[in-house]
Amino acid sequence: MQPFTIDVLGRWSYAFCVALYGLLLVRLMWYFRCTFRFTVRRVAVTMAVYALLMLGFAFEWMADIFFVWDFPEGRHLFKLPVPVFGWVTGHRVPVEELLWIGIVVPLFYFLYLYSTLLFHDIIYVVDEDGRFYKREERWVGFTRATKIAQRRKGERGQEHEVLVQRRPPGFIARYLARHFNEPPPQRVA
Repeated sequence: MQPFTIDVLGRWSYAFCVALYGLLLVRLMWYFRCTFRFTVRRVAVTMAVYALLMLGFAFEWMADIFFVWDFPEGRHLFKLPVPVFGWVTGHRVPVEELLWIGIVVPLFYFLYLYSTLLFHDIIYVVDEDGRFYKREERWVGFTRATKIAQRRKGERGQEHEVLVQRRPPGFIARYLARHFNEPPPQRVA
């Protein structure tokens, strides 16, 4: 039995699939745009993304050395040398593979941030000048609304937190709350 395939897009099919990851990345970046103001965190995330990109390029290079994928001729837009590693050895992979690495690696961070917000409030602690100091998480639970908040260093308690972004519970969480007869959620300030 042959698997079901669609060949309408031809050589653009891989680029189309990668574009779907790109749309998800753009959507999550827009959703979490409020976190970009914490510059120290941005530097840490950027360094982690660069490290993962280098690791991804290394794996692509090894995959090309060991013929892990069979790239049919004429199926891809064009081939590029694998960054850093392929520049020395001459190994080339389709440009879509490199785009996939460049899109999916940053996507991991935003998916992690979103999955954290399913259960926890995220509180960014800033110093007197408004610069990022540290990040804290507070358990809320799956069926409750969560938030991203900011508070000054040295001030404790939820009354000192300033709401940056609110995430309401999803439809599954609302269903489970009704199913288990939980009291209605309190309004998040």
